[in-house]
Amino acid sequence: MKHQKITQVLHTTQEDLTQSILKGVEEKLNTFKSNFQPKEPTIWLSRKDVSEFLSIAIVTVDDWTKKGILTAYRIGNKKRFKRCEVESALTEIGK
Repeated sequence: MKHQKITQVLHTTQEDLTQSILKGVEEKLNTFKSNFQPKEPTIWLSRKDVSEFLSIAIVTVDDWTKKGILTAYRIGNKKRFKRCEVESALTEIGK
């Protein structure tokens, strides 16, 4: 024979109980939503794309890569740059 658990809620209307449960679920979903944002796909740029994006020569892209200002990734004989890393390499000039 199975035993069932029964919980009694006193001094609460059905509507209050429903609202309380919905509020708890909403709080948990908001926490989940704020902590688990979908990851944006990586946007890869070629040397030409980077030079056009920054309005610089391709030679400057190569120079900045050698100096460590930009980080390049290689696949085969092609160099690629992550757009987010190119953007983060930009620094603000003080006012």
